[in-house]
Amino acid sequence: MNVALCELPSFTCLPGKGAHHTAGIILAPTLRYMEQAYFDARTFGWSKKPIVELLIPSTLDDSLAPPGQHVAIFSASTLHRNCRTANRGCPQANRCRSHDRHRQRVRAKLQASVLGRQIMSPLDLERTFGLIGGDIMHGTLQLDQMFSARPMLGHGNYRGPLPGLYMCGAGTHPGGGVTGAPGHNAAREILADFKRGRLNTAA
Repeated sequence: MNVALCELPSFTCLPGKGAHHTAGIILAPTLRYMEQAYFDARTFGWSKKPIVELLIPSTLDDSLAPPGQHVAIFSASTLHRNCRTANRGCPQANRCRSHDRHRQRVRAKLQASVLGRQIMSPLDLERTFGLIGGDIMHGTLQLDQMFSARPMLGHGNYRGPLPGLYMCGAGTHPGGGVTGAPGHNAAREILADFKRGRLNTAA
């Protein structure tokens, strides 16, 4: 959910403007709350009280919003959501209704300072960007999908199935996030193949 704000949000636990606005902000009051969000996702497909991650990039780049105003990015769907559980029954009708319910739960977290919003459900992310299930990580970050098994066994060395095709990004090891590690690793393999004269042949 992308939102336009007339002012920075003020949090009960840390009122006023501060350095915390420039970092990733997790809206979850207790560890028990976070645990319950996970259990809800496994049982019902959605967290009844979701964990929400908030980023306010305009605190670091003032060209993103008019003076005194800000833009923020709310994310809840990627943290605790089980698409298979949520979509049982009618594959399309129930899916759309469950996405709408999730939108409403996330919207309830917003404050009166919101001037406008763009809400994208996991289904919207799948349709718009090709992210299966709205998964920005392109696969679960678990041991059975890491290292040589990411994105799949046989292609964990950043080399694709076609000669000269290389892969990087969230679907490759070590996964998503703003680390640059997948691109760094892929570039290392490309340079290695170039030095060996194997860049345009099957690895």
